[in-house]
Order: sequence, then structure tokens, then C-alpha cells
Amino acid sequence: MNKRSLKDRLKSVGPLVTKGQETQTTSKMPGRYIRLAEAVDGTLIEGFGGCFCRVSTVYPFGFAFGDSKLGPLDPDTPVAHSAFAADEIDGTAALSDLLFFDLETTGLGGAGTVPFLVGCGSLVPGGFEVRQYLLPDYEDEAGLLEHFLNEFHDRTTLVTYNGAAFDLNVWRDRMIINRVGRKLPTDSHIDLLHSARRLYRRRLESCTLVNVEREVFGFYREGDIPGYLIPSVYFDWLGSEEVGQLPTVLEHNRWDILAMYFLLLTVSEAFVTEGESLTHTDDVYSLSRVYGRRKDTKRVIDLHRRLDEETGATLSADVLLYHSLALKRAGDWGGAVRLWQRLSGMEAAEAFDASIELAKYYEHKSEDLAAAYEHARTAERLGARGISRSRDLQKRLSRLLSKL
Repeated sequence: MNKRSLKDRLKSVGPLVTKGQETQTTSKMPGRYIRLAEAVDGTLIEGFGGCFCRVSTVYPFGFAFGDSKLGPLDPDTPVAHSAFAADEIDGTAALSDLLFFDLETTGLGGAGTVPFLVGCGSLVPGGFEVRQYLLPDYEDEAGLLEHFLNEFHDRTTLVTYNGAAFDLNVWRDRMIINRVGRKLPTDSHIDLLHSARRLYRRRLESCTLVNVEREVFGFYREGDIPGYLIPSVYFDWLGSEEVGQLPTVLEHNRWDILAMYFLLLTVSEAFVTEGESLTHTDDVYSLSRVYGRRKDTKRVIDLHRRLDEETGATLSADVLLYHSLALKRAGDWGGAVRLWQRLSGMEAAEAFDASIELAKYYEHKSEDLAAAYEHARTAERLGARGISRSRDLQKRLSRLLSKL
């Protein structure tokens, strides 16, 4: 028997596994697959690993998303990763290299959860394109997963909303189960949920993407389907071949991806303009907290002065206290003392902290022990929060009294 070499055998099966063999076809597809593609206005793609339906939607420049509009931007515009992190970090990504990613799944996690709709979006000439990959049946999952990898390139940065906790984990699991791969082809990831919480949590009751759309962009979805109903719509298709609300599910997914794009631009602009683009007092204060975490005292002070002097807003006690401590770190004792005196007369929990800070100032900076003792007594009357702080206050009172 004439045995072929391993090299010859690999050549013979090469055409079956070569990347890029997907073809658009309906000639051999089941009738229900064709009906599905027609219902969602998509195209059936057949590959070695299975068949799936691809739907492409382009939102042109000028498209209104609530109070915002999709504007033409230079695709090479750099987006700083530090705008989406709690700490200052290095690195940027070009706007054209961002891939916005969102899954609709059959469950909330676990080995049996299947992503039946994979959506992604990116900036294209003329607008923003959302590309969606819909799974007709479970047996076609490998084909969808393999084809979606073509969306990535060497510089891709993935953008999600809560993707670190859900979408990326589900995607990796399904890749491993279907033997498509063991990891995503990029390590660069921006999770906008954490960015939204840092910037808007003080103002918004909830930082769900739908609520951020309403409160930040003034965008209200009409006829949207609640997220918890989405798996049942897909199960209806599998069980009865009824398309039902599947087009609405795709619309829901498109809104999610489009909202992420607008949110990323808005968060990025807040940092580029150092808060000038923000109009709500709570959002400006939240940005100052991010700068405070990064030890950027100058920007903290600049933002609070803008709040206090330009907006004319009535600032809450916690905002004033935070500003006063930034002034203290910067060595502006006069400004800090004025805020502590203002706070000490307010009916707020922060009045205790302000009185303690005044006691420290008069004892160690001004060396006015009598004034220090009086402010410590004021703090005692206001009452300390916690056993440890109460113990520290009593030590301070005893020390001041002995000095006097």
C-alpha cells in the first residue's frame, strides 16, 4: 500500500479548513433559515463550521440619538485609555480601532448559556455601522464563532458594557467548548459600565445602559423589549419556528451598541476638556473624585472653584469638605479654613469633620490653643461617628486641656 506523507495529507484537507471559505448562499439552506433571514433583513452565510445570518445597519452622520447627533470624526482620533480607568494609565486607541461588542444570550451564565446574537459596531466612512450575527440553530454555533473572529485585527480594542463580568466570559467559554480558540484575539478592553458609574452614579439612581441613555442623552427607546424576555423569544424560534419578536431583539441589540459609542465619546470628552463639557454639578464633582484618586490636586481645586464661583450652585456639605481637603493638600490654608468655618455652621454630618480640621489647624498651624480647644469642644457636641473617632477626639481634648 502506497502511504502518503503527512504533508500531502494536510494539503488534501487544506481547502476544507482554510480561513475565509464562507459563502453567501440559500440554495441548500433549510426553508426556516431562509425565512429567518428574510424576517430580519439579513444574509445567510455558509461556512465549514455552520450557517448563520448576518445583518448590517449603517447609521449615517447626522443621525439623532436623543439630544446628540452622530458627527463625522477623524478615524485616527486617539482615545486615551485613562479616561475609562480609575487610575492614570498609559495608552491610546484610534477611534477606527474600537470594536463595540454586545451579546444576546439564552441565559445569564454557565456552560449552557449560548450567545445566539453577536453584535458589534465600528466607525465606517459615512457613519457608524452595526454588524449582527444571528444563530439559526445550536448546531451552527462554531461557524458563527469562527467567522466573528474576522472582526478583529492587530490593533483592535474591544468596548463593552459590563463585558468584563459577562459578555467576554460567555464568549470565551463558547469558543473553548466549540474548539474555536481559547482566548479573544485582543487583550485591549474598555468596560464602559465602570466609567459610567464613576461619572454618573452620584446623579443617577441606576447606571443601566437604558437609564444612562435617558438621563445623559435624552434618548428613549420606543417599542423596546425588556432584556429578561429576550431568551424566550429565541426559544420560541427554536421550538415553533416563529420569528415573532426577533426583529425587535435585533433592534434592542443595535441600540445597546449605538449607546456605547455615544457614551464612550462623552466620557472621553469629559477628560479631554477637563470637565468643561460637563453641565451637571454632580458630574463635575464625580470627575474631581477621579482626579483626587489620581493625586491630581490642581485639577480637583480647579473643578471645585468652577462649581463654587461659576455655576452658582448650592454645593452640598460633602462636596465642600472634599474641596477643603484638596486645598489643605495644596497648602492653601486660608481657603481651607474658610470652607471649614462655613461647614461648621451647617446642619450636616460634615460639620464634625470641619470642626476637627479647624482644631488641628489652630493647634498646629496657628498655635492658638484656646481656639483649637473650642473647635474640639464643638466637635464633641456634634458627636463623633464611630468608637475610634470618639476615642481620638477625647485624646485631642485631653492634650489641648493639658497644654492650656
